[in-house]
Amino acid sequence: MKFSIITVCYNEEKKIQSTIESVLCQKWKTYEHIVIDGQSSDSTMEIVRRFADQDTKMRWYSERDSGIYNAMNKGIHYAEGDYICFLNAGDVFYSNDVLEKIAVGIQTTNADIVFGDRIRRTESGHVNVSGYFAGTALYDNLRNRKNVCHQTIFASKDSLKDGFDEQYKICADYDWLCRQVISGLKTAKVDSVVVDFDTHGITSQSQYQKIGLKESLRVVRKYFPEMGLWNYSEVEELLLQKIKSRILYKCINQWLILKQKGVLLSSFFTERNLYNIAIYGFHYMGQRLYEELKDSPVKVAYAIDKNNDAVVSDLPIMRKDANLNEVDAIIVTPVIDFLEIREELVSKVKCPIISIEEILYAI
Repeated sequence: MKFSIITVCYNEEKKIQSTIESVLCQKWKTYEHIVIDGQSSDSTMEIVRRFADQDTKMRWYSERDSGIYNAMNKGIHYAEGDYICFLNAGDVFYSNDVLEKIAVGIQTTNADIVFGDRIRRTESGHVNVSGYFAGTALYDNLRNRKNVCHQTIFASKDSLKDGFDEQYKICADYDWLCRQVISGLKTAKVDSVVVDFDTHGITSQSQYQKIGLKESLRVVRKYFPEMGLWNYSEVEELLLQKIKSRILYKCINQWLILKQKGVLLSSFFTERNLYNIAIYGFHYMGQRLYEELKDSPVKVAYAIDKNNDAVVSDLPIMRKDANLNEVDAIIVTPVIDFLEIREELVSKVKCPIISIEEILYAI
């Protein structure tokens, strides 16, 4: 049995080596490792080429793509193995016998799709184990928007022949798995950890969760009409409020951690020569950021808020449709709406547009 291990990457010079090394140390040697690079501008490909020059089982392709699932589809096209898995840059196989255990699971069950569990390491160093289920429990989880981490899945090449639906930016793997389960493909679970999962992937970033929510609800309505999600907007709004509350809690908690460590948010700006900024969204987070920067070298020139008439502040409050003066950067405090806000601002200003969450976790 031959495995095709596909690694999608873009500017991952700090992570790609650990991923490659976790493949190289596998006891099961009948595999190919295909790296699909999005034309990285850092030293990612130098590292990949160095390993590829020493290992004939490794191939790489470096060219622009239109997103992660477009890159994954390219990997499927190049794959020659019987079963395919996706081990993204930053993810590593949990042990050197992962392929061996998966091979036994496939041979024992003759399943089209075999998967195991994953672990995730938090910022504090704690390890969380995520377990998954096959059979009826898998069906029930999928209809309740609980996907299986695609890095734990080994799928037959035939089950991937149609690839991922690239209209989904976040949930194409969820759509694919639902499609396979609904069509009756056999799934099986191996009771062991497959991957040490990189928690900084696209679906774990708060700014993408709004898109992920909308896409996952579309998938549920598509494959599980019995769920009755026809009052779509109300369901979406309730779930969106829950996500917003969780993100706000995480940001406030991280801000408090920095305070306790004596870390100043102003250091993010001074280290990047950003001394004249604007704040988008002048509610709780925006006001706290303004107060923290008041006695620092960083000047807040103005704030941008749709409720500019209701905000009381000594700071000029602009509407988003106003002509905005040039600043070194605009900081967006409504994290969950960051992508939409950035799209609005990018045609109006030339400066960097930065999420408050990025600042909180970058220093």
